[in-house]
Amino acid sequence: MLEVIIAAVSGVLGAALGSWATMRAARTAERTALEAARITKEVREAEIEFVDVSLVEPEDLDEADRASLAPADGRGRGMAILDVKLRNSGGETAYIYELRLKPWDVRDGFRPELPGIVEDHETRSYPSRVGPSHHYQDRRENGHDPERPQRVSQALPPGEVDRFLVSVKTPACFFRANVSVTFNAGRTAEANNLKFLRKPPDWVDPDSMLELLRARLQECGPFAARGSRRMPAAEAGRLCLAEYEESLLAAAALYALAGRTSDPEYAAIHASRSRIPQMRQDLGLDHS
Repeated sequence: MLEVIIAAVSGVLGAALGSWATMRAARTAERTALEAARITKEVREAEIEFVDVSLVEPEDLDEADRASLAPADGRGRGMAILDVKLRNSGGETAYIYELRLKPWDVRDGFRPELPGIVEDHETRSYPSRVGPSHHYQDRRENGHDPERPQRVSQALPPGEVDRFLVSVKTPACFFRANVSVTFNAGRTAEANNLKFLRKPPDWVDPDSMLELLRARLQECGPFAARGSRRMPAAEAGRLCLAEYEESLLAAAALYALAGRTSDPEYAAIHASRSRIPQMRQDLGLDHS
């Protein structure tokens, strides 16, 4: 009788152990399948990462790149070209359809004020023509929102790198920004705290500034206006050159802020400053 009971118990235990082993094997197989599915999904999804983003002027692009631009791209006031390089490290094609530029820490230079023309030298009425002061770029022009998303259309296969150009409205000479792209039904990739710097304008060149000021002083005659003041043209010219030096220092500070002091433009800005005493002599402003 005892042997029968032991045999029965052994049979029940054996069946239970077999059932547990089967269930454990099934659960292990299920976990393995789910993990494999997860890994497969991760590998299959597109994964965009930024390789590089830079701001360039249209004239700095090579001939082939310039040919790819629309006639007005980057040529308007305050416009430049965003040069974007992306990599798809995922396993499926990324369809990129939107780019967004979010500027912050916006800093601008200013243009020195040229002497204004006094139409009637015998009156103290305000001049009808006065050069702009401290106004290099109006980032609110035409109500344009610099953060408005740009529509793009790029297909980036797995494992490949793509480069494309986008014409953007730049808010200032220098700014930091976050740049993001949207792809594949709302997924995004972002590059943060990028520094962007535009080349200084033509008047930074001392020869250009010298010709601008010389032509204006010739137009003014003996008297000129600066803001609401009427003064001898020579004094207005000296004040203009003093402000020119301040604007060069401001431009150099923006290059230092951007970490671009090795750029040839930075050296050119300081070379322009060294020309100011000679500019005063050329314009006859030292002893008048």
